Amino acid sequence: MSNFDRLVRFIVVILLISILYVGEFKGLIAFIIIVVSAMFLFASVTAFCPFYKSTNISTYDSDDYL
Repeated sequence: MSNFDRLVRFIVVILLISILYVGEFKGLIAFIIIVVSAMFLFASVTAFCPFYKSTNISTYDSDDYL
């Protein structure tokens, strides 16, 4: 997973958590936001995305190998 991809996922996590905090989401929608945020945070921190692994997608640039 490229550094840009990790950064985008982290920004999405920040946005989802802030939407959850500011908005009045309850119930299933709030649970879905929390689960998606947790999955994106895990992928962002560990640089491992199960979806990318299962589909053989790679977002590495040549600069990421240095």
